[in-house]
Amino acid sequence: MSVSTEPTNIVNIDGRDRRPWAVVSREKLLRAAVAEIADRGYEHARLVDIAARADMTVGAIYNWFDDKASLFNAALEFALRGQQDVNASYLTKPDISAQVGYQPNHWLMLIAALAPRQGDDKGPTDAQRILLEALRVAWREDDSQEHLQPQVSALLSQYESIIQRAIDEGFIDDSLSVRLLARIFLAIPIGLSSLTLVGMPDIPPKEFISLVQKLDAAFRPTAKGDDR
Repeated sequence: MSVSTEPTNIVNIDGRDRRPWAVVSREKLLRAAVAEIADRGYEHARLVDIAARADMTVGAIYNWFDDKASLFNAALEFALRGQQDVNASYLTKPDISAQVGYQPNHWLMLIAALAPRQGDDKGPTDAQRILLEALRVAWREDDSQEHLQPQVSALLSQYESIIQRAIDEGFIDDSLSVRLLARIFLAIPIGLSSLTLVGMPDIPPKEFISLVQKLDAAFRPTAKGDDR
């Protein structure tokens, strides 16, 4: 009887077969890339410095990523997903739901979970910095735009999905454009992040509550006979 020597603990990551322990190395690189790009910007971030932050070699980066652009793309996705997890956790706190008056699965709460910052953050987040850096780089460099546009489009599609479901469930008037609302709701945190990063004072999260409540009322389907 022959004994199989094929490895049974292989995982497929980015289209390549990897050992599970390699996932830890990839995450270290991504965290280092996020921190370096957030601190220094895309143009000034160097692979050698990212490798040093991760206590790894530049060769280790090329084991995972073809070039700096693909690393930046992956770092942006990693930063946004991580911040979304933090935001979702923040918004599920009972006191937050009580203040706003909505459950965590309300469409406005879900939209808020996609923003690159929440009330527990004490200052600008790496997700804010790297998202704004991605938009700036994509605007100035055609090659970078090709790499980064899919990530921004993916983020925008998350907004569109939430809004479309809210329309389907009768929480938003179906005369409103999903694409327009998604862009507006994505533009708001981008604009607020820009102001924060140039040193403008933050607005306390509690001041958003009445605005959120009025937005909810304004977007609801118009009842028959309602002349709004």
